[in-house]
Amino acid sequence: MATKKAKGLTINIASDEILGWEIMQSGDYKYASIRVKKSDDEYLRVSYEWKGDTVPDMVMALMSFMQANEIEKNTDSAEYVELKKRM
Repeated sequence: MATKKAKGLTINIASDEILGWEIMQSGDYKYASIRVKKSDDEYLRVSYEWKGDTVPDMVMALMSFMQANEIEKNTDSAEYVELKKRM
């Protein structure tokens, strides 16, 4: 029987669309997330969680992107605060 190849999903996020990002820990798990404004009244939240002390490659790549584009956490903007309330 032939196997079916899984298709991937690509999400394109421009650096100027990012409202904020954070890394946090709760219990044994750690979390990294970013919040994006795609257009008026359309937002995207991407979250990654893991257990253990090793930081996954995906999270390292995300943090490198943030540093390279000089994106600060920006968690105090009014738009970010309103978005977080809705989540």
